[in-house]
Amino acid sequence: MPINPTLFVPDSSILISYLRSGKYGQFILAGLECGTIILPGVVLCELYAGARSSDDRADIESLRRALGPHVIGAEVEDWALAGRCLSYYSTRWGKIRPRNHLADVLVAVATLRVGGMLVSEDLGQLRRWSWVLGKLGRKLKIRTIKE
Repeated sequence: MPINPTLFVPDSSILISYLRSGKYGQFILAGLECGTIILPGVVLCELYAGARSSDDRADIESLRRALGPHVIGAEVEDWALAGRCLSYYSTRWGKIRPRNHLADVLVAVATLRVGGMLVSEDLGQLRRWSWVLGKLGRKLKIRTIKE
């Protein structure tokens, strides 16, 4: 699937900063208005898991409602590709705990599926999975955003 530069998939780091301090507000609000933000369900799960209060949960629910059909679930092929990524990484670099990496891999795979660009505050983890996906013949576009 070709890269669609108009679709952006923010990871949890972007959304946590937005929900807690309003950072990246211009990016998020413009994306909501234009319908260019896609949110993998696993990111929504991470946000709820990290919610500290009922206000946090209400903010997450508001974001979820604003995104509507732009929240996507994992498909069977996403799970299979994520498993292949974890296996490749483990074979290349040694034993890992898949549960420690599964969310990041699923976000990367969902980004591939929609043909978008994965955006994050910290590209370290995502570069790892971009590299692995490249070794599996897939090209993941990632970038950081600064505000």
